Amino acid sequence: GMMFMLPVMVYLFVVAIGTDYNILMISRLREEAREGNPPRRAAALAVEHAGPSVASAGLILAGTFASLMLAGLSMMEQIGFAVSIGISIAAFLMSMFLVPAFTALIGDRAWWPGHKMVAANRHGGGEPPVGRYDEDVVGAGAHR
Repeated sequence: GMMFMLPVMVYLFVVAIGTDYNILMISRLREEAREGNPPRRAAALAVEHAGPSVASAGLILAGTFASLMLAGLSMMEQIGFAVSIGISIAAFLMSMFLVPAFTALIGDRAWWPGHKMVAANRHGGGEPPVGRYDEDVVGAGAHR
């Protein structure tokens, strides 16, 4: 039968690692948006630049957990199978497909409360503001 702690263990591993991959993709999406790219172009560029890192990290980690299926212990086989599938879904479906697609669909609203800064850069021209996050949000239009 299935190990009773399997869902909890899979949840912990997949959410923690999936969050890491999503942070990597979101930071690249925000970087591309701050450079003045429209949302769809920013999503395409983010997948182009951060996608290989997310894909290789996901593949390596899924393969590492899949190796637990060779342990010969039922508990390890179950953990290896479930976590490797979960990490594959988190890396390839969530981080490389759904996160960029959803961000492209909602556009500048994805960067709330700093989304006005991104929209101002795109429509007002000029260089994107550089500085600490709180300076960007508070004084986004003040130095123009």
